[in-house]
Amino acid sequence: MVPAIIENEHAAGGAQCIRFHVYPSPRRPGVILGGWQHAGESVDPKGPAPIDHSQLGTSVEIAFQRAVMVAHQDGVPFVWVDDPNGLFPPSARPSFRRPPGFARLVAGWPRAPKPSPQS
Repeated sequence: MVPAIIENEHAAGGAQCIRFHVYPSPRRPGVILGGWQHAGESVDPKGPAPIDHSQLGTSVEIAFQRAVMVAHQDGVPFVWVDDPNGLFPPSARPSFRRPPGFARLVAGWPRAPKPSPQS
């Protein structure tokens, strides 16, 4: 199942979602970057612990595709696009019609390392 793309966290109705944050590059004017984080249930008063996340400095298109792919693989029903400045509108986002060989292609994409449990 391809996850639903939502524009605000409340649209998930409390269900699990991956937050996809859109932001301008601090070093390269006109370049839009994206990052995502999949957070687990909160067991700490400071908030949810990260389960998986993107690497900094990734282009918005690649980061978005990876966030959707991870949501699909992990069974997360929603990807929340947190884009307060409207830098990555729905009309600019890639579609997710899967071409032949898509699964083999994305299987080779690197994922951020999982955080190690702390004692």
